[in-house]
Amino acid sequence: MTNAFRTLSICIITLIAFVYGLNILLTKQVNDLVHFNNNTQLQSQPKVNTQLESAPWYNMVFRGQQLINKDELQYVVVKSTPTSFITISASSLFWSTLLLPINISIFLLLGLAISWLINIKRQTENDTHTLTELNNQLSNLLKSLHLARNNDTSQPIVSQLKTHIHTLSSHITTYTHESQVSICQDKLTLLIDRHAYIEHLTRQLSLAEIDKLNCALLFIDLDGFKQVNDSFGHSFGDEVLIQVAARLTSVVRHHKLNNVSATNGLEQNLARLGGDEFSIFISQLDHKDKALEIAQNVLQEIERDFVLGNKLIKISASIGIAVYPDSAATPHALLQMADVAMYRAKTDGRGIFKVYSPEMGNKMRRYHYLLEEMRLAIACENFHLSFQPIVHVENCTIDYFEALTRWDHPVEGAIAPAEFIPIAEESNLILELGDWILLESCRQMSAWYNAGMKKVKISVNISGIQLKHRAVYDWVMNILAKTGLPASALMLEITESTLITASKHIIQQLEKLRASGVTIAIDDFGTGFSSLSTLADLPIDVIKLDRLFIAQANSNPKYNEILHSISELGHKLGLKIVAEGVEEFAQFELVKSMGIRSVQGYLVSHPESSVNVGHKVLQDNINFMAATGTGVWNIQR
Repeated sequence: MTNAFRTLSICIITLIAFVYGLNILLTKQVNDLVHFNNNTQLQSQPKVNTQLESAPWYNMVFRGQQLINKDELQYVVVKSTPTSFITISASSLFWSTLLLPINISIFLLLGLAISWLINIKRQTENDTHTLTELNNQLSNLLKSLHLARNNDTSQPIVSQLKTHIHTLSSHITTYTHESQVSICQDKLTLLIDRHAYIEHLTRQLSLAEIDKLNCALLFIDLDGFKQVNDSFGHSFGDEVLIQVAARLTSVVRHHKLNNVSATNGLEQNLARLGGDEFSIFISQLDHKDKALEIAQNVLQEIERDFVLGNKLIKISASIGIAVYPDSAATPHALLQMADVAMYRAKTDGRGIFKVYSPEMGNKMRRYHYLLEEMRLAIACENFHLSFQPIVHVENCTIDYFEALTRWDHPVEGAIAPAEFIPIAEESNLILELGDWILLESCRQMSAWYNAGMKKVKISVNISGIQLKHRAVYDWVMNILAKTGLPASALMLEITESTLITASKHIIQQLEKLRASGVTIAIDDFGTGFSSLSTLADLPIDVIKLDRLFIAQANSNPKYNEILHSISELGHKLGLKIVAEGVEEFAQFELVKSMGIRSVQGYLVSHPESSVNVGHKVLQDNINFMAATGTGVWNIQR
């Protein structure tokens, strides 16, 4: 309404101004006719009976002129003589004035002005429409984002639009910040992740190279975290990780290692690398023992009890330390060297820290070399089995054979099981290798069983990794069915440490195997931390005494007493006792005197190939085997 009134006012004022201008020009025209009377359009009107009139108030064009109305025509008096009035037709005077060049110019300018005004108005309307549409779209966008909108229709569109743009701009700023944080942040612990950490290390090491600074990196891996997950569930495990992150944050703050990013506000010198692995970066070593002090502080913080609901959980950590530039000069290499040192800390006892040295790198390279070679060996079936007899002390009849895996590398030669079996277990290659071992052992024993050794068992070592990842009962029974070996001819050897930490489900699976006829033996007994009372609860038939007791029994009275006690306890519980590591005849006589009836060791025999076993037992003792279902393995004194 205001715009329309303004436009109408402008038009009226413009029209009045134009009329007044036209009146001035018309008056000038009349005056020119008075002095320059050469216009043929002039007419003489007698004064007699002629009445002069003035232009009415509304006729502003002829205002100030004297008019004569005659024969329904109107004339303008140009000048007066004694007898007549010199006049000109009002219409012709009007048009001649109107069509003056100056008026034509004014008309053109006026036309251009009106056209310009119309265009401006149209553009204004289009702009208003566009602003309205844009404001509506912004309003809908804010609604979809659940943001506050300006719904006050009394305000101009521009004000509403400005408010909406400000709201959206604030949201975009906040969202951009949150996105930066989300990209760099570990969602569980709220620390930066591995990718952001490596980018930070790259920048820091570049500065350290310029300033000739020494830096250090701590690679922290939790000990016993997997047991927390297995025992209490992943929710408890997640809570442990959150609390560990908080404790490491306090360590970083206490030692003034903070380096907060200006972009996302996150601490950059502390990261969760993944799983239960964390890392702390020390950008400047003020003194040589600074990294060791921080590592010791980390160990103390993590070893404090974790309170989860009504439970107290204790874990520890193994820490590897790598120093720049001594250990490595790039972020990835520095992390890798710290990882190598951390692995060494785990193998040396856990709950400690180690500083990287080149010797550790050699060991790690050896580890990865054997790992790759083992994969090829499994694929090409380059492993073979040897068999070591366990005999009865009274007549040297064979109780069972223990199947032992051997690896003859084409370049390295014979690689000891003590070196490759731990690698196989850590990499889970033991699953594939263990399938082959059990299958080949049962297949060989099935052949001996069919040849007459029906009272002899084959013993196969089973690792904790296999127990956790295999459905043990179905796995064993399927292989027995495939090879045709009776369950009574198979013994499974499981280490003491594995059995005492086995889950209830695994124990139930072993009980089912025992019920089916499979014998269960506890291997390396005496090296773990279980109490003797657990023997009554474990599903075992055979106790294999660790070779340490046999080696020390003759020279150390305490070991002698322990050996004697275990033998008596085994007999009372109805368990067979086997002495491992018998290498001297004096040891043989000692265990025999204690009532231990089965022995194993180099005194009896080194591990033999299946061919040698067949020659010594099947051919040399065929009559005895036919009568007893077993063979004799004579001891060479």
